[in-house]
Amino acid sequence: MLGFAGLYEFWPDPELPEDDPERWLLTCTVLTTTTQDALGHVHDRSPVIIPQERFAEWLDPNLTDKAEVHHLLDSLPEPTLTPRIVSTRVNSVRNNGPELIEPAE
Repeated sequence: MLGFAGLYEFWPDPELPEDDPERWLLTCTVLTTTTQDALGHVHDRSPVIIPQERFAEWLDPNLTDKAEVHHLLDSLPEPTLTPRIVSTRVNSVRNNGPELIEPAE
C-alpha cells in the first residue's frame, strides 16, 4: 500500500445561501515532486509518498506551520519503486480490478 501526500480543504461557495446543503465544496490535490528513481524515464513528476510509519506525522492536524511541513517533506526517504509493464487497460478509469497489475505479455 502506498500513501500519497495530499491536501484538502472545505470552502463555502459564495454564490449559494448559507443554509444551502450544497454550499460547502471539497477540493483536494496530491502533492508531487521531481522523480528521482527508476521511474524518471516515465514522467518527470511523481506523487510524494509517505511511508506507512510516518502516516501519523503527515495526518497530524496540528502540523500547520509551513516550515515544519517543509521539514517533514524534506526528511522523507526516497521511495524504492519497481517499474513493470502492465496492460494499457490501466489507462482508463472505467477499468478496475486486480488483473490490472498483472505483467503485460
